[in-house]
Amino acid sequence: MRFSQQQILRLNRSDSGRRAGLERAEPPFRSHGGWLPTAEGANLFVARYVKPNVQRFIGHLGRRGFLVTMLVGSAMITAMSVAYFDFETVPPFVVEKLPVRFEALWLASLRIHVAAAAVAFPLCLALMTRMLQRRAAWHRWLGRVTGALVLFALVPSGIVLAFDAKGGRVVTAGFLLSAAIVAGAVVLGVRAARRRELPAHARAMQHVVGQMSVAVVSRAMILGFDSVGVDPSIAYVAALWIPVLASVAIVEFLTRRPRFWNRNLRLPSVERSPRALTPLAVAVPAGAVARPVARLGR
Repeated sequence: MRFSQQQILRLNRSDSGRRAGLERAEPPFRSHGGWLPTAEGANLFVARYVKPNVQRFIGHLGRRGFLVTMLVGSAMITAMSVAYFDFETVPPFVVEKLPVRFEALWLASLRIHVAAAAVAFPLCLALMTRMLQRRAAWHRWLGRVTGALVLFALVPSGIVLAFDAKGGRVVTAGFLLSAAIVAGAVVLGVRAARRRELPAHARAMQHVVGQMSVAVVSRAMILGFDSVGVDPSIAYVAALWIPVLASVAIVEFLTRRPRFWNRNLRLPSVERSPRALTPLAVAVPAGAVARPVARLGR
């Protein structure tokens, strides 16, 4: 079958137009690191393809490093605290504290506090991960268990222990302030979650994790102060108050200030033909239609 020259030119034009339309309309696909261009246009040697993914990787690197570090520190503290549950022997830490007022209450509070922290802190770290945040049912029920454990076991036992803390009244005030921040943040976070205010909920829960990380950071600072010969009376005060205040400042800074790379970040745009932009598509966002449909499908 032979084609005339005009027919060949017409076919070439239609084929090139079809390819151009596909290139414009084909959206980028989502990878583990973020948005990537399509397979035909991907070029890892071009900066505009690599830069967004590198920026996201760097952004998540600090968060993941913090979670892993806190998890390891929590496991180490739990391993060192197993001796508190040996009812036949008295651990050296308890020997240093005795005698204390209300000895039975203090010992019970110590064991409750250690057990609650050993469970609640890893759960809080797990709830901060994307994996659980994408699973609403798991996140909701684990959050309820963790919140109840923190409010009714960790905070009350910590308040009892605070009045006999090493370092005097200044350290006691620091522990009480940290307990108040944790309890208040849990209450505010639960209220925000019930009102579907997810940014406020995330901010409150970050304060909870920040104050619970004080246990790991404080022990690391005490070891550092002891290695350089700092006076213990100063070391205990600094190792408590610096992490408590710093965690509040860091959480407020991270939640109120946008990430530094968002200003220059440019994702690959998807051009649409004028026919796809109907008045209904402009007036009604896609999310407004997708959410009710998703709810009806549950």
